Amino acid sequence: MTTTLNRSIWNTELELELFQKITQKYAPNLPKQRLHETKPPTTPEEIEKFYHYRVAGAAHDLFIVQVCAKVIGEIPDPELQLFLSQQIGDDGAHAANTRRRAQAIYGQDPIADIQKQVEKHWEYMGDLPVRNWQGFLAFELHYEMHIVASLFINGITSKISDPQSAEFSKTRIKPEEARHRLGVVNWWQNKYEQASPAKKANLAAQVLEIDEEAQQRRNPYLKQHWQLTQAALGTDITDLPKIYDAWRREVLAYFLDIPVNQLPPLVSVND
Repeated sequence: MTTTLNRSIWNTELELELFQKITQKYAPNLPKQRLHETKPPTTPEEIEKFYHYRVAGAAHDLFIVQVCAKVIGEIPDPELQLFLSQQIGDDGAHAANTRRRAQAIYGQDPIADIQKQVEKHWEYMGDLPVRNWQGFLAFELHYEMHIVASLFINGITSKISDPQSAEFSKTRIKPEEARHRLGVVNWWQNKYEQASPAKKANLAAQVLEIDEEAQQRRNPYLKQHWQLTQAALGTDITDLPKIYDAWRREVLAYFLDIPVNQLPPLVSVND
């Protein structure tokens, strides 16, 4: 594999650039920006669906907290530990806010439902997130990096949202999650860029292998979650599988510092 030169810095501008490049190829009819304002859920059916969507969001964040809490003392890297302490606090706050909003909208505390969904994440992922540093990196890739394109689609095509949740997302979640993604990039680059060419090739092979395992484990969840999101928010998921696969390839190409077309064939979300 040939390395690329002069990579762009990973940030939200690069993410948008990559997303637009991918959608131009795989979903040219997708709007570049939101065309209509959202409305809050009002009917019993809308509230029910929105509740389950918010439970899923809280479970995603709480699962991240649980994994990071297990790992923080296991990998002897103080830079990583400081980053994870921030990630734990941020994602814990995100989950707590989502819990409060779900309760306000639905009228009951969702904590038991949230924990049930967290347990499903552990069932899907098994020991992979805490197996070793490679597994933890794959976990961070799948729970922070690989999902970004689907978040863009939600932001552009959703029809239903909770205004208070949207404000919290704008002021807290979006900037904090962008910081998490940069933290993952920095942690990996500090390890990868210090390696010799032979060591890099070995590391790249390890990362691809564990990321592929994680994708296979995540596929049933992702398909179910996208259907849930479509039902609750009215999002357009028609081209999401193709967009997701292409986005994941871009992320891995960036992380491994190789051209996208030099990546081997990868597991698809549709496999």
